[in-house]
Amino acid sequence: MKTRRIESLAAFEALGPAWAAVVRESGQTSPFLSHEWFRCCWRGASPARRVETILVEDTTGPVGLVPLARWRASLHRVPARFVGMLDSPDTPYVDWLTVGRPEPVVDAVLTELMRSRDWDVFTLSGLPADSLTLKALESVLPGRFRTVRLPSVPSPYVDVSGSWAAYWSGTSQRFKKTVRNVRNRLQKVGQVRVEEHREVAPGSPVLDEVIDVSRRSWKAAENVAIANMPGMADFFRELTGCASRNGWLRLWLLRLDGRAVATEYQLESAGRIHALRADFDASVPSELSPGTHLSEEIIRTLFERPGIHEYDMGPGDNAYKQRWATGTHENVRLLIFHPGVFGAALHTVATRLVPALRRLRPGGSR
Repeated sequence: MKTRRIESLAAFEALGPAWAAVVRESGQTSPFLSHEWFRCCWRGASPARRVETILVEDTTGPVGLVPLARWRASLHRVPARFVGMLDSPDTPYVDWLTVGRPEPVVDAVLTELMRSRDWDVFTLSGLPADSLTLKALESVLPGRFRTVRLPSVPSPYVDVSGSWAAYWSGTSQRFKKTVRNVRNRLQKVGQVRVEEHREVAPGSPVLDEVIDVSRRSWKAAENVAIANMPGMADFFRELTGCASRNGWLRLWLLRLDGRAVATEYQLESAGRIHALRADFDASVPSELSPGTHLSEEIIRTLFERPGIHEYDMGPGDNAYKQRWATGTHENVRLLIFHPGVFGAALHTVATRLVPALRRLRPGGSR
């Protein structure tokens, strides 16, 4: 196995045909492992992040692709150099593209990282708990790198393979009443219409409306809205174009008297719907809760749609999502420390010093 770093956008774009071949051979056809997805992430990356891809090849050609980003930050207030998977803030999960058994690819990537001195902490956030890459890492890492496994991040989902009637009857009376009241209040104040769009041009007024709703959402005040988070509007415009071409796009709008007041941006593949972004107009009175009504309409529609078996609501321990969910996936977070002296010191801080300080705090565990 040999590895090669792809460090320019032009070189990455030239990888398109080889990437498509690895996708076909590996069977990893998720949009979030596609060349188009990572191209959007690369172009939307902050200037503070240096992007690259590690290409792994054997005698037959490419067998592994691992897109990465590098940045500087602090770990427990200690400045450090980080490397992690290239993603966007709305990536539902990450993984490595590998052909055949993942262990040789994982071993080659770790060997490449061990040789380099330009990082201190390799952070893997969002690996599915059943990922073959994770299992390979767990078999290859011991004895070579110090690691810390952080608490997993839950990712709620709704199993929509059954019937809406059975699902709805299984929810609590209180929940049913809340959803019905929201529906009734909305219908009393104006005309309610829900739209789903599957092909949207990057410059479409529909996408402009989605961005505008994010501008009026609570996220805007936190500077994490599509409209004002650096690079996000351009990221979603480019993603919308490639998602439309590939048949992934599912873009929902709820209109009240013709005005968009709630939206959800989804990608679909292999019978799974992934919610990337959901926003609602914060100027709408809270008791109307247009986001709740949009969720009801989306889930009801997905139960009735052939070929769809799961609606993934996005990672995060969110009480609102849990009220709808029928189950939870787990996304694993793993810190891998450089085998050098500074990496060892950071590992000691994370595993000994920080827990000791927490125990000393009032109310800390003993």
